[in-house]
Amino acid sequence: MISEVIPNIAEKKLTKKEMKLFFISSLGGALEFYDFVVYIYFSTIISKLFFDLSSAYTSLLLTYSVFATGYLARIAGGLLFSHYGDLTGRKKSFTFTVFLMAAPTFIIGLLPTYSQIGILATILLFICRFSQGLAIGGEIPCSITFIYEHARKSQRGLAIGILFAGIILGIFLGSSAGYISSKFLSEKELHSWGWRIPFLLGGLLGLIGVYLRKYLSETPVFRKMQLENNHIPIKIVIKNHKFNLIQTTSTIWLIAISVTLYFLYLPNYFVTYYKFNLQDILKINTFSVLLYSFLIIIFGIIIDYINPKIILLISCVLLVLFNIPVFLAFKSSSFISIYIAYLFISFTNSAATAAGILMLANSFPTSIRYTGSAFAYNLAFGIFGGFTPLICTTLIESTKLKYSPAFYITGVALITLILNSLNSKNSMEI
Repeated sequence: MISEVIPNIAEKKLTKKEMKLFFISSLGGALEFYDFVVYIYFSTIISKLFFDLSSAYTSLLLTYSVFATGYLARIAGGLLFSHYGDLTGRKKSFTFTVFLMAAPTFIIGLLPTYSQIGILATILLFICRFSQGLAIGGEIPCSITFIYEHARKSQRGLAIGILFAGIILGIFLGSSAGYISSKFLSEKELHSWGWRIPFLLGGLLGLIGVYLRKYLSETPVFRKMQLENNHIPIKIVIKNHKFNLIQTTSTIWLIAISVTLYFLYLPNYFVTYYKFNLQDILKINTFSVLLYSFLIIIFGIIIDYINPKIILLISCVLLVLFNIPVFLAFKSSSFISIYIAYLFISFTNSAATAAGILMLANSFPTSIRYTGSAFAYNLAFGIFGGFTPLICTTLIESTKLKYSPAFYITGVALITLILNSLNSKNSMEI
């Protein structure tokens, strides 16, 4: 028995080269979530600096509209970069996407304001956000594909876990950048130059990622089949893998709204509807994000031993059964209740994330893996994930029930549960 376990442990041990690969791969995704949080955090300031409108509400609405433009661009970017990556190689796409994300982030930190150059400032902000959206569409799906194809078969779950833990930490870094800026700078300094610092730092982080990715090697399985690539990947995905596409999109839909709702929407939800102190809620949220990142790695290890579909289905059942009780617990206004609720949220969603992302990469063969993953991922995150705050706010206003956002995520968990129960085979051997 011991002799069987020891080789498994030895096989699981990561080399320095593998750890470096996983770290570099997660940089781009971390920058995406970092930029997401920083842009939202400083949205009020950005609205005043880049739009010349007398109505603060309309100005802020336009700021969010520019932000949404990046989400819509990611679908086109996903198709563009995945097509390129499935035909010419993952590494080329992998290096360019992080550059296309980092450069506009850095440029936003240098942009002159509306008062300095007029409408051109607004146009430049729009171009930067659109460019970021294109890059984001290719970045995380390429990271998933790159890591999946580089990792040993026995540690793909662990690899995916480390990748997404690093990506989710971008939320923590973005929140920290915003918090530190507002803590140590006056309101006048923030409006004058302080808001630029987080964008400049994010851009520098991405440019470091560009440099590091230059030294990565192409994935072994892609090199083997590169000469056979003379097809149009998206046509094959839609023609031959319809059910896998629908199934994986529903799974990523669940992950997308979980991350957006629980870690990005809820802090404002608590302040707006339950009058909590924002600083207190951000402490709980930070704890939850860090726990979520850690648990993704743990579940990544687990799914190397247990079928990831089993883990995903159990997570879906738990979400269907307990999402509404979790939201009802928020009514108590007790921090203990909220901490317990967040423990449940971190546990179930980290399990679903680790299992769902591995299943995404498993669902398409090597020749179209990047394209299939990008299409499903960006459809889910770009449309469903991006509109989650709007959907939740609309539900609350139309039903007059503060816990009504739970209906949305419960419904999606049920759809994911049903679709993943229908198909017993979703693994593509490479």
